Amino acid sequence: MRCAERVRNRIESSPALGGLYARLGVLPGYRGLVMRQVERAIAEVRSTRRYPLMIETSSACNARCLFCPNRAMTRKRGLMTNETFGIVLDRLRSEALAPPVIDLFDVGEPLLDPSLFTRVRALKAAFPDASVRFTTNFSLGDEEVVDEVLDSGLDSIHISVNAASRESYARIMGLGWDTTVRNVDRLIARRNERGGRLRIVVCMVVCPENAGEVSAFARRWSRSADALLLQRAVDWGGEVGVASRYPAATRLYPCRDLFERIVVLNNGEVALCCQDANGIVNLNARDLPLLQIFESAVFARYRRAHLSDDIASVRLCRNCFGVHSNGANWLFGRVG
Repeated sequence: MRCAERVRNRIESSPALGGLYARLGVLPGYRGLVMRQVERAIAEVRSTRRYPLMIETSSACNARCLFCPNRAMTRKRGLMTNETFGIVLDRLRSEALAPPVIDLFDVGEPLLDPSLFTRVRALKAAFPDASVRFTTNFSLGDEEVVDEVLDSGLDSIHISVNAASRESYARIMGLGWDTTVRNVDRLIARRNERGGRLRIVVCMVVCPENAGEVSAFARRWSRSADALLLQRAVDWGGEVGVASRYPAATRLYPCRDLFERIVVLNNGEVALCCQDANGIVNLNARDLPLLQIFESAVFARYRRAHLSDDIASVRLCRNCFGVHSNGANWLFGRVG
């Protein structure tokens, strides 16, 4: 596991370390350092058009995670049609966008999409330098799916396990522990047998129901997975009843994704960010160019709040990991 990932995981899983890290953001001169990098990074992504991309091919899900907004969403759940996916792909080409990373998920289970691996191949063909990946609970990862994952050209897979015991897993996710663990072990073993380059990351969203299992989770997966990723649960702008695990006195910093990452929901609408579960922008890639939407008035209003140090007034943002990083994503790049 990379050093930056280890440090981040310790901060995310330890309230004491999280509180200590939060103090960094209030040091004299620190905000100025971060904001200068924010200006440089925004100028660079606009110049190079290397916008990270998220395409939600499925907003349906077979799990019922306690910390996920899927069950509370007001928008219709479903799969992205081939027509909409084709329009998004055409937009990327015609607008000369060069995404360095393409995530094929948001608020749903990507393995419910029967066209998922066809779409992985299409994106790898169109953007061979991009890292294509998705996050999944992998409860559907049977032998056929494992072969598809390894044959499709997928670069990275993040698997949300979120527990270290059968009981916690059932309570948190509503799925069968034995099936999922068998699937993950099979994927790792088959990848190793083939000598493949797929990066396998096993993830835990840390919440009150599993906080006591972090060490057991790390012991179970640290030797077999390529990396572990721990993340404090967030309340998705009030959509989920999760108490914030971030120190109240933390100084908030602009979210990098709000300025860089283009998120397309399964119906073609462009979301404000990955935490915008219901899609508040109300502009669709089927009707307008992606960058025209991404530079629209809704985005501008939220970005002004972030740049003017008024993030605490924005309900969607103030309890999100994107603004509680002390600007680390701007200074050191993305982790995960």
